[in-house]
Amino acid sequence: MLLPNQLFESFKNVSFIDKGKFIEAHQQAPVISVRLNPLKPSDAFNEMLGVPWCEYGKYLHERPNFTADPLLHAGCYYVQEASSMFLEYALKKLIHFEETIIALDLCAAPGGKSTLLSSLLNEESLLISNEVIQNRASILTENMTKWGQLNTWVTANDPKHFSPLKNVFDVVLIDAPCSGSGLFRKMPDFVNDWNQDTVHLCSQRQQRILHDIFDAVKDDGIMIYMTCSFCEEENEDIVDYILNEFEVDTCSLKIPEEWGVVETQSTKAKGYGYRFFPHLLRGEGFFLACFRKKNAEHHLPKLTISKNSKYKPEVSNITEYVNIESKVTILQHDNLFLIEGSHAVYAEYFAKHLRLIKKGILCGKLIRTEVIPEHELAMYANTRKDIASVELSLNEAILYLQKENIEINCPHKGWFIVTYKGHNLGWIKNLGNRVNNYYPSNYRILNKNILSA
Repeated sequence: MLLPNQLFESFKNVSFIDKGKFIEAHQQAPVISVRLNPLKPSDAFNEMLGVPWCEYGKYLHERPNFTADPLLHAGCYYVQEASSMFLEYALKKLIHFEETIIALDLCAAPGGKSTLLSSLLNEESLLISNEVIQNRASILTENMTKWGQLNTWVTANDPKHFSPLKNVFDVVLIDAPCSGSGLFRKMPDFVNDWNQDTVHLCSQRQQRILHDIFDAVKDDGIMIYMTCSFCEEENEDIVDYILNEFEVDTCSLKIPEEWGVVETQSTKAKGYGYRFFPHLLRGEGFFLACFRKKNAEHHLPKLTISKNSKYKPEVSNITEYVNIESKVTILQHDNLFLIEGSHAVYAEYFAKHLRLIKKGILCGKLIRTEVIPEHELAMYANTRKDIASVELSLNEAILYLQKENIEINCPHKGWFIVTYKGHNLGWIKNLGNRVNNYYPSNYRILNKNILSA
């Protein structure tokens, strides 16, 4: 791979770059890593070396055929670049996760950082994962559905739509759209399209996004800015911009030296940032900087459910599928959603400003007193363990995920969850003379020879 000369020219103040080793690292294969889902524990990758800055991160020796592994489709793990998992370390340094947190992942697709953050939150906390581009929002929704948590909602909005939400979020992640130079080794085609003009355009866009979202951060809240770019104009220069434009403090993180993470400071304001270089550690190019909004004593919005709200909790019997406890259901157009009871006010509040495309768990369609179960309910990590289920072999699981007809023995007629190694894959319905496959068509594996691929 021939790296562009302009890339090295963009390292104006990054004196610690060893150009020879940097180039050599880009001739090697990218690092393969995954992050396990603590709510769906499995023995997948148990023997693999852990990523030092992420509790559930694992390095793999080579890239397996992930699509052919039903545990991926069950949400037992997420394929994520190791450097970006450093977000977990930063969050744990800055956030008290035993408290109730209202969080926003502003540029969330495909879902790596959202699934990571959601795994740290308690049940009373709430994460809004946002993506403005429709097809990417669909991928985000699929990945958040598979991860299986109740308190992760998805919106599809431009960052400017968050401007009216004043002082709402305790944590805001901004994984900003960038020129992508940190992914050259992983995606070599990026090299052909990369140029300094693109870097400059990305920097301007990053500044606009920051202005759109800043007022939504609570006083004393945390804002984390990230890119997968090596360029100072998108990293340290943006840190300077943030510290100049907004009332925030820069946050320093104490990093073990043996990790190979480089702490930098911006040229003007001396704000802290953290860089990942492929010649210094096992990971791709990544940058992260953390800020705490200064306490200006703004008032929090008062959230109540209006008398005529369509988001009022309903009393519906879905106890055969989930334990209700502190949860409530919301009925919309015969669709039944399960959410935490304390989140009902947020359903109405966010719907006034944002396009909510996923909230809580879509349990199913309510037909009279019967719930026709939806895939989200099967993926929910806290479904009842005594739901009627059928365990599938690997070949049967692949056929199911291809949405093919499968011949399996069910003890009686009705709805069943099919499982692989004890983890839910989705629904079937035994009609007696045949079994209907209810796996979502848009999630299905299209490759018919996936096991031999």
